Parts: sequence; structure tokens; C-alpha cells
Amino acid sequence: MSIGQLRKQVAVQAETQTPDGAGGYALGWATLAVVWADMTPASGNEAFTAGHLEGHVTHQVKMRWRGDLAITTDMRLLYDNRAFNIHAVINQGEANQWAVLLVEEGGAL
Repeated sequence: MSIGQLRKQVAVQAETQTPDGAGGYALGWATLAVVWADMTPASGNEAFTAGHLEGHVTHQVKMRWRGDLAITTDMRLLYDNRAFNIHAVINQGEANQWAVLLVEEGGAL
């Protein structure tokens, strides 16, 4: 894949807890990074064969690998006011060059 194919800007977000002043906290989302990515719609019935994916995968997102950003399935992507839950993060070829994320649209905004 060439860098020129990364045409979508996506925000990688993590859930945060903000104190509410009454001893509890409110949940929110903080943007950790904004990156260029390629988003490809996938089959709604596609499943990760190793058993680590739950639910339906709606998109495959490919971006450059970032050693300073450990993307996990507790995070989400935000693109064009659409939230995507991350179901799997794959280090393509274990080469630390490309990250492939299997995501499902429909996360909370």
C-alpha cells in the first residue's frame, strides 16, 4: 500500500473519566491522535477466525504503524461524525509498518 491511498483522517480516541464533583465521574472520549487511513467497507458477516472478534465487522481500516500509540479494542475511531468500535488490531506481517483495524460502526458519540 502506498501512502497516497491514506485519504481519510480518523481520530483515535480513548474513553476518559472526568470527576463530576460529587465523588463520581462522567465518561467521555479524548482524542489521542489524528491519523491518515484507508477505510474499506467489509462484509457484515465477516468474522475474525481466531475467535477474538465479536459482532459484525463493517470496515477495515489501514494506517501506518505507530510505536508511540498502542491502539487497543477499548478505543474507538471517529470519522466524519461516525464512531467505530475497534474489534481487532493487527500488526500486518508483524513488520511494524501497517496497522489493520477491524471495526464496527455504531459506537456512542
